[in-house]
Amino acid sequence: MTMNPEDTEDKREVVWMGEIPFGQNDKFRCPTEEEVEMALYEMENLSEEEYFTMTKKEKKDFYREAKKNVREKLRKEAIGSLLKQIVN
Repeated sequence: MTMNPEDTEDKREVVWMGEIPFGQNDKFRCPTEEEVEMALYEMENLSEEEYFTMTKKEKKDFYREAKKNVREKLRKEAIGSLLKQIVN
């Protein structure tokens, strides 16, 4: 049986500020490290004007490159963290 990405994707809403309302964990979640890094990458690399004037293709290309860069950054950080643990 093959799984579709949609089957494993967390469909809960992300709470960017504040707390998840009591008893609402089935509807809301905290952002993942990758989602936080993607948001920071977007803010650091796009002005508001650039964002709103981009075509759909430009946005798709930007996010594809951003995801690649963010994943590489997180991978390097994870490797560095593991190496520190081994050394210590």
